[in-house]
Amino acid sequence: RCMYFRDTAMPCNKREPGTGCPAITGANRMLAILGTSEHCIATNPSDMCVAMVALEATIHVQGPNGARAIPIGEFHLLPGSTPNRETVLEPGDLVTHVTLPPPVAESRQVYLKLRDRASYEFALASAAVVITVAGGNVTRARVALGGVGTKPWRSPEAEAAVAGQPIDEANF
Repeated sequence: RCMYFRDTAMPCNKREPGTGCPAITGANRMLAILGTSEHCIATNPSDMCVAMVALEATIHVQGPNGARAIPIGEFHLLPGSTPNRETVLEPGDLVTHVTLPPPVAESRQVYLKLRDRASYEFALASAAVVITVAGGNVTRARVALGGVGTKPWRSPEAEAAVAGQPIDEANF
């Protein structure tokens, strides 16, 4: 969703490594604040992957060296010095399917997205949350953020903040 990536007249390390990232010093209202590097600050635009991080999905891949299963948290790469490489997929790899763990009866999940307009639009910020409740308290939480990072961003800090908390209006 980076406007510099989409503008072929502009240099872009993601599109053509080594050309630079004008977004770093340019207009960057909708670019990443988490997981950036000196080579790229483009936000990962996926809504689905944010939810898949919170749901702990597994990506199944078939490649020249056989089949493998990749936890979603390991699938996306930080830009580092190679922002043109967004995932751990190797040449010849094909995603065959995605699996989710079985649902837990005491768990609930939600995905919320803030955007500039109501129609199709990239998230300015989003959150996918899965919580498990027992005895009125949160026993487990998974929180993933979108629109703010170079990859779907898991937030262990937010998870820790709600763990053990009672489910009531004051906390939520």
